[in-house]
Amino acid sequence: MRTKLRAWRLWIILALVLCLVVLLAVLGQSGDDDAALSPANPAPAGAMAAATILGEHGVDVQAPDSYQEALAILEDRGGQSTLFLYDPNGFLGADQLAELNGLARRQVLAEPGFAQLTELAREIRSAGVLPEQDAGLEAECSAADPSAARSIDAGGLAYRGPVTCFPASDRGNGPGSYAANDDGSVIVLGNSGLLANESLAGRGNAALALRTLGSTQTLVWFLPTASDIPQAEAPADFRTLLPPWVDPLLLWLLVVAALAMLWRGRRLGPLAAEPLPVVVRSAETAEGRARLYQNARATDRAVQTLRAAALTRLAVRLRLGPGSSTDTVVRAAAAAAGRPKGEVEELLTGALPAGDAAFVQWSQDLQVLEEEVTAS
Repeated sequence: MRTKLRAWRLWIILALVLCLVVLLAVLGQSGDDDAALSPANPAPAGAMAAATILGEHGVDVQAPDSYQEALAILEDRGGQSTLFLYDPNGFLGADQLAELNGLARRQVLAEPGFAQLTELAREIRSAGVLPEQDAGLEAECSAADPSAARSIDAGGLAYRGPVTCFPASDRGNGPGSYAANDDGSVIVLGNSGLLANESLAGRGNAALALRTLGSTQTLVWFLPTASDIPQAEAPADFRTLLPPWVDPLLLWLLVVAALAMLWRGRRLGPLAAEPLPVVVRSAETAEGRARLYQNARATDRAVQTLRAAALTRLAVRLRLGPGSSTDTVVRAAAAAAGRPKGEVEELLTGALPAGDAAFVQWSQDLQVLEEEVTAS
């Protein structure tokens, strides 16, 4: 008996491990919705609080489970609803986005990508990232909803449009966390975290979210999933192109390979692991990322990224702490470098360089400023 158990020991252990994995998977499944910004998710990253408040104010919050259901709801409301779309993974294709366009009175997009801006918000374009800061962002515009909110949490992505609010620059003329077209029928929110349960009560986040999403009696809260990927864009199953005898052959090869591994493994003994570290120089990583920005002609995004990194490094070198505002860093850097405040402010928060030559000159001036602050 012991001899038989010893011979089947490996298979018994594998079977027990498989049963344990299946049991944990079944027990780990939950009926609760844990998707980010889901109106049925009570977790910190969910948006149940915003959906509940909107419902208490008479807004019918509809959360469709699929693209077809969302399309049917919008068509049924006859253009008298609000569409909220959050698709960070880009599951919806261009044709699907074009089909959604114009079905709602107001379209609210959270952190949209290039495809969503092209099909649903052609007057608005991406403008990089917004650095996080404790001071928050002021409205700095005359639009009704942002003016009522006054200030929101900083962070997320920046956008430019006919109406731009909550800019990162203190002068209020740069890209911001809120962008809209002239009539307010298309709105882009650069920071999706404003709607989350954990941050809704901060500053004017709730005021901006509720006024933006509650302008109509019906709100279609659509969070696309992988099941909404268009069939034509889904990868084809290569097995449909193979003859029918291939599947049995693959199964037989799998059995033969398993027997060969058992035979050779018992003969040669256990495998010995040897660490083989791979070191990639930081200069190569930086150069590769710079070439990606250059090929995409994303000068504005590169400028915003370099400015955010420079402000962070200057704050550390000047010992200002993580909660320092942009104006504080500018004043301290100007004093340390012995330059006028206006010159440093133009370098760190001014207008975007026009053309590649101006961008190169601007980046060199930014490096010289950091060197002067470091040497002071």
